[in-house]
Amino acid sequence: MIPASGRITPSPGSDDSGQVSRPYARRRPQAGAKRVLSTDQTLKGLGLVIVLALACRLVSGRMRLPAIVLLLPVGFVAGAATDDVHPDALLGNAFQPLVSLGVGLILFEAGLRLRLDEVRGRARRVVERLVVVGPPVTAVGVALAVKLLFGLGWGVSAVLGAILVVSGPTVVLPLLAFVRPTDRVRSVLKWEGVLIDPLGALLGVLAFQVVLASPGYDPGEMALSIGTGLLVGAGGAAVLWLLLRSLQRAAPGQSVAAALMVVVAALVVADLIREDSGFLAATVMGVVLANQTQLDLSRVLAFHGTVVELLIAILFVLISASVEPSQVWDLLPEGLALVAVMVLILRPLTVGIGTWRSELSRAERIFMAWLAPRGIVAAATASAFGLQLAQAGVRGADDILPIAFIAIFGTVVLYGLTAAPLARVLGLAGAGDRVVLVVGGNAWARAIAGALRSAGLGVRLWTGRSEEQAAAREAGLEAGNARLGADLASREEELEEITDALLMTENDDFNALAAFELRQELGSDHVYRLPPRGELLDLVPAYAEGRILFGEDLTFSELTRRFDAGARLVEVVGDRDSVTPLFVVTGGELTVVTAGLRPTVATGETTIGLTGTSPGSDEARPASPP
Repeated sequence: MIPASGRITPSPGSDDSGQVSRPYARRRPQAGAKRVLSTDQTLKGLGLVIVLALACRLVSGRMRLPAIVLLLPVGFVAGAATDDVHPDALLGNAFQPLVSLGVGLILFEAGLRLRLDEVRGRARRVVERLVVVGPPVTAVGVALAVKLLFGLGWGVSAVLGAILVVSGPTVVLPLLAFVRPTDRVRSVLKWEGVLIDPLGALLGVLAFQVVLASPGYDPGEMALSIGTGLLVGAGGAAVLWLLLRSLQRAAPGQSVAAALMVVVAALVVADLIREDSGFLAATVMGVVLANQTQLDLSRVLAFHGTVVELLIAILFVLISASVEPSQVWDLLPEGLALVAVMVLILRPLTVGIGTWRSELSRAERIFMAWLAPRGIVAAATASAFGLQLAQAGVRGADDILPIAFIAIFGTVVLYGLTAAPLARVLGLAGAGDRVVLVVGGNAWARAIAGALRSAGLGVRLWTGRSEEQAAAREAGLEAGNARLGADLASREEELEEITDALLMTENDDFNALAAFELRQELGSDHVYRLPPRGELLDLVPAYAEGRILFGEDLTFSELTRRFDAGARLVEVVGDRDSVTPLFVVTGGELTVVTAGLRPTVATGETTIGLTGTSPGSDEARPASPP
């Protein structure tokens, strides 16, 4: 975890190497000049931070961008506009401990999403190499680049090298969800991003303590810190497993409180034993619990996921608000050169070593070499180490946070804007912007899935019957079992690419219940079900049962009767009076015809409709093979 101050202090006026680093203009006042905020100013500052953080998350979600792309500049501008959001004035000495607790919870939640069965065989060896070889290669490369570009001392350069090792789940996972690369690439990058965070933090602490205590620091203490984190994390996981097993039998509503209690306790205990091992303990707890099979962690994961999103947003705003604009401007040219070194030299070198003689294709390796954004752990450690080294009189320490800020923002913007286009060029991106989930495997449901695929949409089919799955695969459709009853992590993974769901089984009550579950992931406007043939059981609220597909008269029985009588699906461009419209497709966008809604069709739009006879127009053609 982020260490406390109070280490051995070098003589003021010199850096760790005895050199004088070049001065930069307009430094932010040091800790002794802290401004004390009134109660109203503190309330305004906290409210502004929370509002800005959540607004960035909402806007980024609508724009389909990683939230950090907005959080960093918004926090930076807010910090330049008012000192009321500056963390030193707003939170004082409580800021760094709160950052440590927040990052620990973030890593625990990320660990809960790591399953060993995701990385098997050679893919697991790739992860091991990336995690073992990647950090030292990146740390040494960044330290050399910082020394040459900025002229800082070796100690400060080494601290920055260690800080900028980490990538992290806060930026990697949203990018992977947006790009949707192949499963193999996604699993490797997810594991690398989560595991490198605590290891990078430990490297940063090692470099930090070497700078302050050189030559009295024993490098072997890092092994002791790793051992402490592993033991405390495993012990905390065992305690939490026993607690959750007992609570889920009698009081499952208390599972979240128990998890939060044990995670924070393990984080603090590990840090008190070895002040740099708390992050690793939290990550180990998450990974251990993610790979057990006797407990349902959905409630815990849902709560922590919500808390983590809020923590990430608030921490990024606070940390970027503490960066002095004049420092960023003075350091910008060299900072951009550092970003170029990290992106064009160090990351490809690391991936080249990690994927040597692996089963990954050339396209997969290229994509992996182009995805290593820096995240919250880099920002948090830069904020803590820069402040404490500056207080210790180490020259150049004031530049740690602005340099890290440039590197974080530069890599996030670069990768965030280019990862998806590169994945498409390499043929690794997900199947289009819209991916439709068809639930139901009867013959006409498969025909509808095939028609949507022929129209250029991504399609996935769920059915529990093996013969229907086999028939769907023979038709070239991706088919599998519905896993709506799985734990939250598995369900989120299954639905990661899905944008719309069509529930077309013969069981009306199942369709309504499935709509209730899926709307929580996809939104009410993107979940559709067949109209019921009679009264539904009063199982879920009417507003949560999904929108009615096609029309009130097109029940499962009626659709089956029509298809048995010879009805078929056709694509019609232009006049659609001769067909019963089901879908309208325009440039990869899907509009579903629902009860009471008959969308207008513009020139060039394609209608997928149902007809019982030959279309009667040259513009109509079969939507899928009979």
